[in-house]
Amino acid sequence: MTRIASFAGSGFDVDALHCAMLDAFSDYIVPLQPDADTFRAALSSRGFDPEASFVAIDGEEVIGFWNVATRNTERYLIGSGTRIGHRGRGVAAGLGMAAIRAAETAGTERFWLEVIEGNAAAEGLYRKLGFEMTRKLDCYRLDHPSPERSSCKPSDFATVAHAIQSHGTWEPTWQNATETISGVDLTCFLHEKGGAIIGAGGLVHQIAASEASALEDLLAVAATVGSLTLVNVDSGDSTLCSLLKELGAHRFIVQSEMCLSLPNVS
Repeated sequence: MTRIASFAGSGFDVDALHCAMLDAFSDYIVPLQPDADTFRAALSSRGFDPEASFVAIDGEEVIGFWNVATRNTERYLIGSGTRIGHRGRGVAAGLGMAAIRAAETAGTERFWLEVIEGNAAAEGLYRKLGFEMTRKLDCYRLDHPSPERSSCKPSDFATVAHAIQSHGTWEPTWQNATETISGVDLTCFLHEKGGAIIGAGGLVHQIAASEASALEDLLAVAATVGSLTLVNVDSGDSTLCSLLKELGAHRFIVQSEMCLSLPNVS
């Protein structure tokens, strides 16, 4: 018999959660099989909340999960899934309803998630649970661009974060938010015309500038490791998206950001 419980009270550890995740994502649209350390680091950086997260248990095995993060009065679905052999039994819906009820009780105002375009089953479930799309997000891979880079100088995180806030026209998603990446070992650059970039190991977390030429310079100076990956670029940012396409970037994922606004019943 399947039961649903808060992860904090389930009696299972993160290793059991990791095993369930590997099975659930083994046939995912985008290959996703992180090792245990990478999985733990991703949960930690995004603010994993064991009390807010829920697992479905069958016997002595975790068969499904909603891994949830908490930040002030907002929550975020880090990832959800059901083991292949247990799908079609309402596990995902039960987990989602349990997580939403817990969020309501805690006084959460908004519950956020992203779903990959083409994952119709997941998007359909989220819509049934009351989530609505807020914007489209693009993910790009870009080989090493090479314009003039002397206008970019290394800088500290606080200075660069302030510059991005000044020049940015949209809010980064949860995984790229300043609160999420503040503890990561980052490489930061500031542009003399206004603008900045924050990244780590070829992954660009945030970028913003006053004009397209500055964006191009910033991408070039960040690409010292070779190719760059930009995850969750707001598709409404026509300047950045157009530049990436001009530079030959490959858009490998399109996602929908979705949000559920909740009544405060605490």
